[in-house]
Amino acid sequence: MWKNKTTSSISIFGLSMGITCFLLLGTYILNELRYDKFHAKADRIAYVSLNYQSPNDKEPVRSSVTPTGAVPSIKRMFSEVEDGTRVYGSSSADNPAVIKYGDKIMNEPAIRYADSSFFNIFSFDFIAGDASTALHRPNAIVITVSTAKKYFGEENAMGKILEIDGKAWSVTGVVKDVPSFSSVRFNMIGSYQTLARSKTEAWSSANDVSYLLLKSPDQLPVLQQKIDNWINQEFADARKAGYRYGFSLEKLTHVHLYSKVASSGNITYLYIFGAIAISLLIIACINFTNLITAKSAERAHEIGVKKVLGAQRGQLIRQFMLESALVTIFSLAIGLLGAYLLFPFFNQLIGINLSLQVWKPEWLIYGLLATFIVITLISGIWPATIIAAFNPINALQGKINKSKRGEFIRKALVTFQFCISLLFIMSTLIAGQQLRYVQTKDTGLDRSQVLVLDASKFNTNRLVTLKNRLLLAPGISGVTASYDSPVNVQGGYDLKSEGESNDQSISITAIPVEKDFTRFFDIKLIAGENLTDADIERVLLADDDKKEYSFILNKLALNNLGWTPEEAIGKAVNLNGRKGKIKAVVQDFNFSSLREEIRPIVIFPEYNWFGKLFIKINAHTNMAQQLASITTIWKEFNPDIPFDYHFLDQEYDNLYKTEIRTSKILNLFSVCTIVVSCLGLFGLVTYLTQQREKEIGIRKVLGASVPAILRLLSMDFVKLVVIACIIASPIAWLLMNKWLADFAYHIEITWTVFLIAGILALGVTLITISSRAIKAAMVNPVDSLRNE
Repeated sequence: MWKNKTTSSISIFGLSMGITCFLLLGTYILNELRYDKFHAKADRIAYVSLNYQSPNDKEPVRSSVTPTGAVPSIKRMFSEVEDGTRVYGSSSADNPAVIKYGDKIMNEPAIRYADSSFFNIFSFDFIAGDASTALHRPNAIVITVSTAKKYFGEENAMGKILEIDGKAWSVTGVVKDVPSFSSVRFNMIGSYQTLARSKTEAWSSANDVSYLLLKSPDQLPVLQQKIDNWINQEFADARKAGYRYGFSLEKLTHVHLYSKVASSGNITYLYIFGAIAISLLIIACINFTNLITAKSAERAHEIGVKKVLGAQRGQLIRQFMLESALVTIFSLAIGLLGAYLLFPFFNQLIGINLSLQVWKPEWLIYGLLATFIVITLISGIWPATIIAAFNPINALQGKINKSKRGEFIRKALVTFQFCISLLFIMSTLIAGQQLRYVQTKDTGLDRSQVLVLDASKFNTNRLVTLKNRLLLAPGISGVTASYDSPVNVQGGYDLKSEGESNDQSISITAIPVEKDFTRFFDIKLIAGENLTDADIERVLLADDDKKEYSFILNKLALNNLGWTPEEAIGKAVNLNGRKGKIKAVVQDFNFSSLREEIRPIVIFPEYNWFGKLFIKINAHTNMAQQLASITTIWKEFNPDIPFDYHFLDQEYDNLYKTEIRTSKILNLFSVCTIVVSCLGLFGLVTYLTQQREKEIGIRKVLGASVPAILRLLSMDFVKLVVIACIIASPIAWLLMNKWLADFAYHIEITWTVFLIAGILALGVTLITISSRAIKAAMVNPVDSLRNE
């Protein structure tokens, strides 16, 4: 190892880099796979989702939330269910609650409410309080350790009173912070029975996330069948009219990676990362193998002498396996240290806090041991077998003929390395193009320069007054509000036509808005007019029977109803009991992730409750000054509510956070595969130029130029890269087409991606080869031809 410093360094560094990447990616994969498995009863917990379909719907609509009556009814009806719980409220930063304690006033984004059975089903570790009774009484709230420190410092939180949106809540428990690998997240969780919605078991208000605790994990399919039969009987009349309604059960431990309605991860990406991790190790092993076999001739005399002195083939194989094992041990130590040092950078890149502690100690030990054995065998067995098979007489005479089979295998391994590298380069380029596409695509609404604030604490008059005040400020071109984010509308409704000879009904997404919503977001009108003050006055009438709504539908909704835009204007419709007429038709626009096709949507004014306030800032104003101005106005109207804001583009990007994270990982480890491949190529070229030193000298004496010698040394490797590109291109096309199929709207893969990847790989290869080939070509032929 010390004598052949270049070979040894390349082997150890390449293997170390492969092991470091393997540990980083392995830790990420393990973290994804352990989601929700820390709950003691995880194998018996079922997640409940809702699906429904109206007569004119082409496909059923699936929802992650269920009505308030779902869990209580299922608990009563079916003996397979031991317990159940409903969880209400968002775990994200949407619509935060205002928390007061003493002189502290903060926005708290992750407050949720759950039935008293919550802590019987889920295993969250209590620091203080009793899990069995913590949520049994009204206005009881359980908080995490971090939340307790934020409000109470080092004081005992138990029994303390927090004012949440003007109501007093008593702390009845403190739990450890929710693990990052939990799909059930909260900072505070209050008793569900405190909410007015807990008093009725409704079937029309689907806003709860529901979970069931089964008596046995094997009973989930049986329970699903029984629920299906029960729903069919319960809604038999509706089924005859063409309506479909039901609940789907999924294992809690499958939700994160597999759920079609609630997944926050993607099992496909884990396969990709696993392939990257294994490929990097294989490439590093190939480097080591190629370098050892290429230098086998240098060890011919050593093998010959040992064989003459009685060494058996098995002894020689063990010797070379031991050498391989030593290289692997050094590489494992450096790789383990590298992973430990690089975790902070890796965490910052992917936005998750990971460390080697994700691994159980025994798993890490067994994993490292298995890695050691596999790498030693892969990188050592073939070179050891080849070298140990040398004929001792030929070896001592220096008559070691180059094996054509060995040369072919070496070239095949180099080609394989570049196939893997090119595959990752092509995948990275395509993934980057798709992300740029979703981030820049015209989705039918203008979300640029839009500031988002919490509007849930405003009544109608205060909202209108604040809007008028903001519009007087310079640099603000528009103000509006809505219940949901316009880039991720969730509400599910039923829209019925009225007064027609053939009344129709469709399932539809709906969003309550302030009157200037469509103008603010520049949603294009096809027919009719935007909302006016008169429309709002009719909605705000005290007598519900006299209220009349004005609805704005998108073109797709009209297609489902069988109307043209001109026919639709003035038609009477009913939206979950809200009666009114269609006032306008707008062009279809994306109001959710581009993974989903555009769905029917209705926009309607309803001032009872808004979730978000939107402020459009002129592009050419000073952002810092503009924010300071808005802050001042906000404090005039809301002195007790913190000014927390974000931009609408951030909400849109959050829809693709999994894809963005995947793209970052692909970028990083694509570079790693190229570096490791080029390290092996550098070592191989270094050795081969040394072997051809006299040939190069003779060619120079006969008049060969430096470019000609460079071409001679590089042409074989250039051919291998071209072959690798031909092999990798169709594989990349197939894999990335499958990935793009997850998006309803995506790019088309063009031949230019493969050309760019090939040119990039070829350029890197030539640079790697040239660094050694030029040096060899510049040597004075007198020095290279001198007889030792």
